[in-house]
Amino acid sequence: MAPAKTQTNLKNIVTVTGEEQTFNAGLLGGDEYARLSGYAPVSDPKLIEDVPQTSIHPHRRRRVVIVGGGVNGIQQAIGLLGSGHIKHEDMVIFETMREFGGTWVKNSYPGCACDVPSMVYTTSYYISKSYRNFFPKRDEILQYYHNFARDYQLDRCTRFNSLVRSCVWDEDRMIWHVAVADKAGKVEHWACDVLIHCTGNLDRPKYGNTPGREVFKGDSWHTADWRHDYDLTGKTVAVVGCGPSAAQIIPEIVDKTKHLTVYMRNPPLCIPRGDYTYNSLFRFAMKWIPYFPNLVRAYILWPIEKYGMRLVTENDKLNEDATQKAHKQLEQQVKDPVLREKLRPTAKYWCKRVLLLDTFYPALSKPNCTVLRDHLVSYTEGGIISADKTTGKQEERKYDVVIYGTGFNNAQYLEHITVRGVDGADIHTQWKDHPEALYGLAASRFPNMFMCFGPNSVGFWSSPLDTWQNQAEFNAMAIGEIIRREKQGNKFAMCPNRRVEEEYNQLVQKNQERYTWANPSCHSYYKNDGGWITFTMPWSHSEYHQMTHKINWEEWDLYEKPLPACKL
Repeated sequence: MAPAKTQTNLKNIVTVTGEEQTFNAGLLGGDEYARLSGYAPVSDPKLIEDVPQTSIHPHRRRRVVIVGGGVNGIQQAIGLLGSGHIKHEDMVIFETMREFGGTWVKNSYPGCACDVPSMVYTTSYYISKSYRNFFPKRDEILQYYHNFARDYQLDRCTRFNSLVRSCVWDEDRMIWHVAVADKAGKVEHWACDVLIHCTGNLDRPKYGNTPGREVFKGDSWHTADWRHDYDLTGKTVAVVGCGPSAAQIIPEIVDKTKHLTVYMRNPPLCIPRGDYTYNSLFRFAMKWIPYFPNLVRAYILWPIEKYGMRLVTENDKLNEDATQKAHKQLEQQVKDPVLREKLRPTAKYWCKRVLLLDTFYPALSKPNCTVLRDHLVSYTEGGIISADKTTGKQEERKYDVVIYGTGFNNAQYLEHITVRGVDGADIHTQWKDHPEALYGLAASRFPNMFMCFGPNSVGFWSSPLDTWQNQAEFNAMAIGEIIRREKQGNKFAMCPNRRVEEEYNQLVQKNQERYTWANPSCHSYYKNDGGWITFTMPWSHSEYHQMTHKINWEEWDLYEKPLPACKL
């Protein structure tokens, strides 16, 4: 289901990069995230924090609770169904939004599209046969997710407009208590044996730490909450940010503006997109020839897996060539020498997310567009004060609208949910310096809590959906063991051994030292303010599959009690 189309006209638009901000600045707590997601405050905070002392109603008791109905939640639910251990009635998916799709529901800004090839941005077992372009557009991806979930009847076990506020481990009963709020702020308590977080990290906007945002008297919104009802014709607008979201927006709006200004500290690398539309013969073959979609997917994945690691390895010839390719595009598309130097990147290829756009530089080169390499000083009632980084001179520029393209909080996980484990361990305290998880899918001191797309779960040299499929299959294996032990009369729980978890995460860091984003001079959302890499993994798909295709019980702390001692 695609959103209704509304015309957006813009005039006088300014784009301001939020790269002056630190990467952990402007994090959202649970209450703020709820407010920005359209949820009313809960009437009593104790409803979130306290564990119910009475039995949970059977209607709200499930074997598995999945938090999130994006691609990770969909894959996890299907993995559980496919394992044969879980039926629809044994699990519930809580989704904050009104429909399946996760980040692709929230992000609907002009030009929203994916920079992963469409045949790669599908699972290996449910390949979309309806993509029309090499790179998929937002509405196509959303339709793919809807079809994916519908064909597996996941609506039977999903509660939309349901925001998980807290998850608390009950050591006596060896269950998770999950507090879920609806849009009106009403809280229900659920219980489950296994909790699986599939929230991802591209739905929690980050605003940066430039002061004064709350005093601005014009209109403002984040790219993840695009105002389709707002007519920007004749307005003076600032778009704060020049990452992938802002960079996709700029070409879409520049011709509708009277003026567009871009505040940019660290210019991104931009290479040709190379997009094209599939012809009718190809689409016919995708739909009707058996295994043709699988062959196409494998054909596109092969060079990514073969050369991907070299592309992001510092001083590798492929990385140098890719960096030069970006500079060549800059030279070809930006004729003004002053503007060209303003836009010249200093980082290596994939230090941070590379832009795959043909229209980015031409948009910035238009006469009604200005690029500023200033530092943001503060927001004011009327606009933004910035400082020239050479002279230090400050200037205030007035705007009617500020659009925040400051990205998302990729350096932290689950910061909008209260999560407590063994002995009351708080996930935010445990991950205060940096998040750590074994294989990116489970954390010590949090029994029977698993993740898809947890810390260090992305490799840029394979399909991300294949990695998350591995995680979903591992989680299904663990749940199968939990059920098997229960049939033997024991309540069973597992979480990573802390020593093993720590050693694994040290390896994750060490094995990424050769990649461009690990360079101390590189500022990227792949790592936090302390330089700890939180987003990416160093393993190839085959290496990661080898790690996760079975459970090594020596790596796990195990908890077991006779069932009568754990009755609800």
